[in-house]
Amino acid sequence: MTFINSFTKTLAVLLAFLIFFILLSVFFTFIKLDEAKKITLSEGNNENNNNIVIININGPIIDDTSNLINFRYTNFIHPTKIKNYLDEIVKISPKVIIFRINSPGGTVGATNEIYNIISKFKKNNKTEIIFFTDYLLASGGYWISLSGDSIFANYGSIVGSIGVSGPQWIFFNKPISISTGYFGENIDTREGIEFYSQNSGVSKDLFNPFRKPTDKELQHLKTITENIYSDFSILVSKKRKIELGTIKNEIGALIFDTKLAKEKYLINDTISFETLLERIKIKYEFDEFNIYENRIKKNFFEELFLNSII
Repeated sequence: MTFINSFTKTLAVLLAFLIFFILLSVFFTFIKLDEAKKITLSEGNNENNNNIVIININGPIIDDTSNLINFRYTNFIHPTKIKNYLDEIVKISPKVIIFRINSPGGTVGATNEIYNIISKFKKNNKTEIIFFTDYLLASGGYWISLSGDSIFANYGSIVGSIGVSGPQWIFFNKPISISTGYFGENIDTREGIEFYSQNSGVSKDLFNPFRKPTDKELQHLKTITENIYSDFSILVSKKRKIELGTIKNEIGALIFDTKLAKEKYLINDTISFETLLERIKIKYEFDEFNIYENRIKKNFFEELFLNSII
């Protein structure tokens, strides 16, 4: 009975911690989405209409905030956040919007939705939209940037990855036993473990780790992802005035430093953010101007949690 009581108490404590972290995760997620309503005047006196808006967005592009329940990322890019920013910006009527973005990419659905949100805003408003990266503008991040008028990158940034990644899974060839413990799950097989990395697709139990995918299924996945890749490539070709053959045969899904990215016409120029602001002031002949910006800060509970696990 003593063992059972101790085990029950331990289990209760562990469940309590699990529930606490889940609730904390949901809390952080809603706070992150709510931050998209906090664009404030950071420079100027608001006595003129020469307005520049800087929108800082960082992290993976997602379409389901529940994916962040493991606290892997403290910042993320979500369609709702972008829409909230743009809805708030309308009343400011800026001459220029700068998306200061650093992202490795993300889900196809969310990426395309954000691209459409920004493109629609641009169509309905006389506002120049510029994308600028300090560190990383890759895959879905680059796709989003094609919705703007120009793309700039700070020296040392990484740009590119014009490609589409599909799902990855592991096939356990003829499993003979499965066991679980404090250190995770252990699976023994007769013929080892095989790793598959293939392009997009859906097929009911296709990702069953105990069933080897057929050649037809793998080809089906490859076809679907190639369709998305084709759309991505055509969009890059249209927006950046690059030959489609060059994109597919020379640029591909490689990543580039800013020098090569400019040579490949993936960006307009390599400049610092301060230089970009100066160019905007000169172009629009701003003697006086206002800068509005979103300043994302971690809340007290998030700071406390992150500091406790680092």
